[in-house]
Amino acid sequence: MPVWIALITLITAASVVAFALAAALLPGARRWWPLESSSPGWRWGGVLLAIGPMVATALLFQSLAAPRPAAMEEIGIAQTIDVPGVTVLTDRGTPIHVKRLSAAVAPGTVPDGYTGRLIVAGGADALSNCHGWVFTDGEFCVDGARVDSILRENGYTPVVDPQPSDLIVYRDHDGVPMHTGIVQATGKKGFVLVESKWGQLDVYWHTPADQGYADHWEYWRSPRAGHRLDVHVGP
Repeated sequence: MPVWIALITLITAASVVAFALAAALLPGARRWWPLESSSPGWRWGGVLLAIGPMVATALLFQSLAAPRPAAMEEIGIAQTIDVPGVTVLTDRGTPIHVKRLSAAVAPGTVPDGYTGRLIVAGGADALSNCHGWVFTDGEFCVDGARVDSILRENGYTPVVDPQPSDLIVYRDHDGVPMHTGIVQATGKKGFVLVESKWGQLDVYWHTPADQGYADHWEYWRSPRAGHRLDVHVGP
């Protein structure tokens, strides 16, 4: 709900309650009740006090009924399953445990509230989540808790001037990585276009803010070629 609607509702409701209590409890205060006053100004004020809450309520319902972007917990979350016989290592040789999703959705699915805000790049499958799409080329899932280790051990450094192929990392208020993607294009006035996979959903092109994972993000760059970890399948 927009803050200004909440303020209108609070102010008008508090005013009506204050006038009603004064008229009911204070001696002689009823003559100040706007609708009983002989002053036109007070009468108009009473009308506004009566109409204000109704207008604010109507705006509130309109705001609640409007399409809203899906929250993080509503975006492509699926259970994961273990993948035996796979070894994934950072550049320093630290093993990274990987999994795969248990299910995927129909290709081309766009989350509620994001119609017209995303470009579907394709890739809905039951293989990877966002981190795995970045660090294993979409073959496996990588736990977000391992993202910082990967950044550190694969030579990434934070940058403020994103360029194509840089990483974007979204974090919650505690600094935990919630989502990752790859910068695909930049332009004038700070324009940035990101490509990322949304859980079990598709891979999308979007601006940094057009996602439901976190309100804070940062950019990372590494001199290494590509973002893929060292993946070994089999004995």
